[in-house]
Amino acid sequence: MGKGLLVYFILINVIAPLLVTSVAADSLGCPCNCGLVKNGEETLSSFLSNIRGEKGERGAPGNPGPEGPLGSPGKTGLPGFRGTSGTEGLPGISAEPLYSCADWKNAGNNQNGIYKIKTSNSSSIIEVYCDMEVDGGGWTLVAGVHENNIGGKCTLGDNWSDNSFDQSDSNSWSNTRTFGNVDSVTSGDYKNSAYFNLPANDVMVWHVPNDNLLSEWSNQAFLKYYTNNSFLTQYGGSLQDLYANNFPMKRQEKTSSGLSVEPILEMLNKSFTAVRETIPNFHQYKYDGLGRRFGVMHIASGGKMYSSGNYVSVRSGSESSWNPVIYGEILAVHDTYTVSNNAKKHPFTTLMYIENSDGAEATYDLKVEGQSYIYYRTPASRKYGQHATYHGGIRLKNYNMKYRVFNIFKGKGHPSICEVHYVIYNVKEWNSKISDEENFYQPVEWTAGVRQIKNHMRVSGNPRNILLGYTLFSRIKSRIVKPSELEKTLKYMLQLISKYNPNEGIEPMTNMLYDSSDDICNMITEFNYYPYDGRETRFGTGMTNIDNGGNFMYSMYKGGSKVHTRAGDGNYHVVVYGETYTGNPAYDVSSIMSHPFVTLMHIDNPGGVVPFFDIMVVSSTNAYDSGSSSSYDGDLTLGDFRMKYKTYNVYETGRLGNVHASISEVYFVVYNLKLWKSVIGADEQDFFKPIQWGGTDRNGAYFRSTLKYFTNSMRLSGNPRNVIFGYSLFSRTDSHPPLAGQVEAAMTIMLETISKFDPTNGLGCSRLEESAVTPVQFHTGSSQDVANSIPPTQRLDTTAGYLQLRAVSPEGLPFAMCPGVKTEGCSPSTVCIGGINSLKDNAEACGDFTGYAGVPGDKPTETEPDGKAHSLKDVDSSILIFTRDRHSTTTS
Repeated sequence: MGKGLLVYFILINVIAPLLVTSVAADSLGCPCNCGLVKNGEETLSSFLSNIRGEKGERGAPGNPGPEGPLGSPGKTGLPGFRGTSGTEGLPGISAEPLYSCADWKNAGNNQNGIYKIKTSNSSSIIEVYCDMEVDGGGWTLVAGVHENNIGGKCTLGDNWSDNSFDQSDSNSWSNTRTFGNVDSVTSGDYKNSAYFNLPANDVMVWHVPNDNLLSEWSNQAFLKYYTNNSFLTQYGGSLQDLYANNFPMKRQEKTSSGLSVEPILEMLNKSFTAVRETIPNFHQYKYDGLGRRFGVMHIASGGKMYSSGNYVSVRSGSESSWNPVIYGEILAVHDTYTVSNNAKKHPFTTLMYIENSDGAEATYDLKVEGQSYIYYRTPASRKYGQHATYHGGIRLKNYNMKYRVFNIFKGKGHPSICEVHYVIYNVKEWNSKISDEENFYQPVEWTAGVRQIKNHMRVSGNPRNILLGYTLFSRIKSRIVKPSELEKTLKYMLQLISKYNPNEGIEPMTNMLYDSSDDICNMITEFNYYPYDGRETRFGTGMTNIDNGGNFMYSMYKGGSKVHTRAGDGNYHVVVYGETYTGNPAYDVSSIMSHPFVTLMHIDNPGGVVPFFDIMVVSSTNAYDSGSSSSYDGDLTLGDFRMKYKTYNVYETGRLGNVHASISEVYFVVYNLKLWKSVIGADEQDFFKPIQWGGTDRNGAYFRSTLKYFTNSMRLSGNPRNVIFGYSLFSRTDSHPPLAGQVEAAMTIMLETISKFDPTNGLGCSRLEESAVTPVQFHTGSSQDVANSIPPTQRLDTTAGYLQLRAVSPEGLPFAMCPGVKTEGCSPSTVCIGGINSLKDNAEACGDFTGYAGVPGDKPTETEPDGKAHSLKDVDSSILIFTRDRHSTTTS
């Protein structure tokens, strides 16, 4: 025991009792007993309280005691916010398959998801996605179309249109090939065997944004529509039967584009005798060029490029004589090579495909010879003109081009000459055979001056499967073709040529270059559109330009007259005399080489998307220091038909006793607000106006007092539709201009003829009779939603609320399906999907979503289409195709 405890023990147990006892014995004790007596009682606690010290600090807490009993419960609190619901699970795959999704529905399954089926036409079990909701359910997903690259044309990812796996005419819409995975239909093309093995009576289509999970397809689909009239039973009971046996996905016969004005021109031609009688001394100008050689339609002067023309000839090593190239015809010799060209287009191009299958021929030659205009018209003592030669090479993947260039320029204002010779080969794709790559292509003769031209190129070393070519470029004002522009242009031509295999014929190559003429020429600054002005013969294909207009006595033009058209701010299209141009969906243009000459534009302009149209005529005359000009307007009415016209006259331009025929250019527009439903904008008085009128100087600057060079350009503005826009050329041999009354009489006859023609009647591009067309019912979205998604340029000819299978273009190209619409337009690729593999001759019609991207200049947004383009939402979505089998009893 410690000392502290011992003292405490003694104090409490020994001393304290003694003190108490003593107090009790002697109440008069010491004063320390004060406070110990209370009411006569002495207590220990009273004593201790008097001797207790100051309160110490609180000690550490002790261990907790046992838990007490639970209290009564409090009031119930407010409920919390509901959490997000989880994704509903898909039904499991049954071990035993049924016949179809309709049978699964009849068996009591109501959830969308993956099911096993085994059709009566197949011994195989497949897993398919079933929709159990729309119109009573029972729909089997049989196909999906997914565009993985909107810029690609029949690439390997385009399983529906790429038939590289099959060299026959078969394609995925009509054969029994399958591809893709059922759980990734919104990420790649898909087709299962139910497409052709499951008999069906109806079709359903979903539009689902790309890259969605299978469990979200139904929720994310922004359009769901279906047929309920059992239309498939008329066509064999499956989509494969429909395409294989009823509406084959093969090229069909071509039809008119629907925008042709040729019937008007034919009727006008019958009236031209009466028209000429209204103009005294009418000058029947020549569509001229008198050169003939080997019966070839050649370039006689080219607007004073050449004085005696340029002639193209070819031969193989075993041939002793040259074979002249006949413009526009194909020449096959000894089955070792083929020659084709794009006569009447610019730039002129000759292609010579050398097959030489057994390698027997050692050499092949291509020669161009002629005489330039420079020294022919220039005294020898006055040296005009320069020449230059250079060569180069271009490589495009496995394609190689070697080229050699000859230029004549600075020829006192005469157009320059740029002759380009080249060879193209591809060892891998074409199986080209060449002996010495550095030296196999060399000149045999090459021009060293500027007058006599003879450029002769040879390929040697027993070449096989190569392409030998020649192209003629030219610039106005005698300027040299820039090497940088030329190389860029040749590269573009190589890209076009590389789309074809010459083993299958070179006509598609020539046609592609022909169709791309405007693009090629626009790459050369100030390209000179030289006339093809040799006399038309049994070998030729017709004239394309008025170069001189007759003999000198009655000379109208010196440098020719060229007619151009365009839509909006696009490039001008040069009118090729006697041909019809339908390359723009807004209009077509054609001309007739008669007297008077007439060019007509039929402006359809669907949706009124193009704001204006122009006709421009660029001319050079024999006017020198003399001559006059005049202009006047006219306005004619015939019932509900209106014609406005504007005339420009150049006359009395002869000198030295010579009389030059006058020139009277007449520009006109014909419209009918009721019968034709013409649209001419808000201001009928101002929608037909000149934007350039009268003379220009040699550099093209506007200069009214100059008659030697002039450019007239008329414009139709106000988003016009359903009108005829035209140009005609009158002339008098006595150099007097036609009087205003004479022109009015001539134009009245033309208006009477044109009024008999209705461009809105029977000239559409509709080929609905060659399609399966059926109405649809909507489950998600509406017919109006589909209508809003149609590109603006196609809305006039496209109707929402239908499903069209196998639409056909005027060119005869088929498109498998038009989702949610039927179209009677000229460009079904813009609203339909599933083109065939047309890479050989029409790459733009090739692919899954063939024309959905529209054309350059279209600016669609995420939700709004523009021009010919669909919205970005449409482009980035997949088309899911379902069928419901004919045994279904679940339809409501």
